[in-house]
Amino acid sequence: MKPHTRRSPQSCSRCRDRHLRCAGGIPCKPCQKTGSSCSPVVAQIRFRATPRQKQSYDFSPDQTWVGSRSKRRLTYVDMTPRVKEDRPPPEPSIEGTIESTGMDKDGAPVARYQSDLEHCRVMDCKQNHHHTPREAESSRQVDAEPLNNPASADSTQLEGIIGHEGIHHQAGLSERSRYPQGPLHGFPDTNSDTAYLNWEEACLIRHFAENLAQWFETSDRDRHFALFVPERAMFCPVLRYAVFTASAGHLIRLASCRKGSENLTSDDGVPLHLNPEAAIRYHDICISHLLEISKDPREEYNEDVLTAATILRFYEQIEAPSIGNSDTYLNAIQFIVNTQRDESFYTYQNIQGPPRDSNVHFSPSVSLRHSACLSAMRQEIWSAFLHQRPFRFPVSPNNDYSLGLEERTQRWTALKAVEQRWKQVRPPAFKPIYYRARDPTIGKYFPDIWHMNACQVAGAQHVEPGRILLAVSDPARTSRLGMGAWSRSQALAGELRDITRRLCGLAVSNPPCPAAWVTAMVGISVCGEYFTDAGEQEALAWLLQRLEYDYAWPTATTVKTLRGNIT
Repeated sequence: MKPHTRRSPQSCSRCRDRHLRCAGGIPCKPCQKTGSSCSPVVAQIRFRATPRQKQSYDFSPDQTWVGSRSKRRLTYVDMTPRVKEDRPPPEPSIEGTIESTGMDKDGAPVARYQSDLEHCRVMDCKQNHHHTPREAESSRQVDAEPLNNPASADSTQLEGIIGHEGIHHQAGLSERSRYPQGPLHGFPDTNSDTAYLNWEEACLIRHFAENLAQWFETSDRDRHFALFVPERAMFCPVLRYAVFTASAGHLIRLASCRKGSENLTSDDGVPLHLNPEAAIRYHDICISHLLEISKDPREEYNEDVLTAATILRFYEQIEAPSIGNSDTYLNAIQFIVNTQRDESFYTYQNIQGPPRDSNVHFSPSVSLRHSACLSAMRQEIWSAFLHQRPFRFPVSPNNDYSLGLEERTQRWTALKAVEQRWKQVRPPAFKPIYYRARDPTIGKYFPDIWHMNACQVAGAQHVEPGRILLAVSDPARTSRLGMGAWSRSQALAGELRDITRRLCGLAVSNPPCPAAWVTAMVGISVCGEYFTDAGEQEALAWLLQRLEYDYAWPTATTVKTLRGNIT
């Protein structure tokens, strides 16, 4: 038995604060000498967590398993509480009805329908072996119908004989039910027989489809983010909460840019009172789903995960003032792209993309994956220019970044020749339908360059960043000293100003397209210091301020830097 150890006397709070030796007792001797009040220190008791043995879910060697006959059909029955309450009483199985009953109530034989029904089932399983949960539920209800109803049997036989068109339609139904309930498959918690979502969630989905999808679709002729993503989000939690996060974050930031939430309304004009933490809450749920996927080695990083990461990358970019420059989702997208089988999504052989999938819920959805990759590439172009860093996506598997000086000069000369021939060889769609030069004397600082749609505007704009890179990497302009150095720098500044004016003109003279305005903002960010005219600087600042007010894209830092250059 261990000897009893004497505990040190409890000190008072005054002695402890002054690091004095306290003899204990109330009042203690030091406090008695000074006539001070003496109060004991409240003991702080902490409990040590007891280590728990890690739970094991392995089966014991003597585990008894329930056998089943191989010829018996097994039917999955969803017994979750919500579904169980709405489930009707079980009906007799088809096999049991056929085996136990040879005649219906009118004396008509029904065994002759067995082969036809089984043939229809085989055809349906071969052509449509995946259903959505709701469609699977309806199919189970049809199969559960007893065969002693002649009308039902005749209807089923008729569908099996002439229902090839219906079977073809079912063959295009969702394949998402092959996923287990988890981050890639599952109805919303608010799902009911009336609707999928509650009012706030429905407003967020609608806001994404009507306002945010256009951020991703300037390079997508099939409009996957407006037509595919909201529909797939109803069955995919990780995609659904990514949409909620982006919509809530955009609406909250939009209200902040407009100095109040009184303008924050739903599409029906009803005030939408979003909690400032709503986007964070949805974001945390989405992150938990992504972490669950990453922990499962059997889970594939399919197009839903890639699309969700692209949407969260957009949320990350508009929230840059509050979270700082973060490349979290850029790294996630880069990892997903690198794990795909294709060497590159962005080579000129693949840039056209596959035809649109015939069904929204196909998995894998090749066309949606391609659309998400193009959106991610445009986001990376913006970030690479804004933060002056290399492009991180695999643009081409044959790129060689270890070129010598002579090889770099040859490569630059070849690319410059392409730029100079661009006006002669460009496709007809790149030629504007109307052009008017700028006129600073009347306060018109940007040219009018009209195109017919946002895709043409995006294509015309993305030629200009290439011109910026060629201009600043010209080998003839590398010398900063000597005769002609000043004139070369002035020529470079003039060229960069012209490029920026074209970027801004393409943005403001065409129908509103937020991606075009952001591309113009990128040009102002890297070339704005070359503008010295006060009127032109104010025009650039106006464009940036309108971008933040109308689309919630952060531009305050760029405006402050631009105004600081005004002399």
